[in-house]
Amino acid sequence: MLWPMALLLLTACGGNQRPLPTQADLLRQDSLERVARTQHAGRKYGLPEERFLSALPLQALPVTYMEGFEYVLPGFEDVSPTMVMPLFGLEGLTKTKAIRLPDKEGTHVFLVGGRTEAGMPEVWMVTLDGKTWSPIDALSVYEETSPDEESAEAFTDEEDLGTTRVEFSVTSRYEIYIQVVFLSYVDDQRELTGVSVYSIGRDGKFFELEKNRLNHGATDDTSND
Repeated sequence: MLWPMALLLLTACGGNQRPLPTQADLLRQDSLERVARTQHAGRKYGLPEERFLSALPLQALPVTYMEGFEYVLPGFEDVSPTMVMPLFGLEGLTKTKAIRLPDKEGTHVFLVGGRTEAGMPEVWMVTLDGKTWSPIDALSVYEETSPDEESAEAFTDEEDLGTTRVEFSVTSRYEIYIQVVFLSYVDDQRELTGVSVYSIGRDGKFFELEKNRLNHGATDDTSND
């Protein structure tokens, strides 16, 4: 099932300024460090793996985060957690599902979702070699963090209580918008705190186009390259 490709409109709310861009940078750095720890030498896949990966449901672009996407994972197909590490180069996830995106210049692209050991949802974009189907790179496109009890007690302002969430939008030209949003526990307001834009190089690796850019997300672009 394909979700409507509506624009993700986020507006900054007023109030005291918090150093959330720095928080966003830390979230992104943590994601990239985890990717680096899970990278391993690629290997050639046998026919069964190629058949399995190529048969996963195909999600057309553009695609935009919708509320609850991380739990529903619409159109995704179940993948055994024991297969996620050898197939996609990711570890530590349970309740895993995957969906295939259109190839990017010969590189296979997938979205892989699941739960961490703490039960938190995560979604990753993963690239695979076009010939060997071995993992090349991975980018975290959805994650969320909440203050623990100790840090929450240390807050001096009630409005600082909330969840920081990373959301995503992907255009048909593979402009990948990673949007960091603060969701307040106090007034249910959303605050866009930073946007970074990535793409996929000819080598299949993710690279950053723009960093900490505040805007209204990805364009609902249906044109072909």
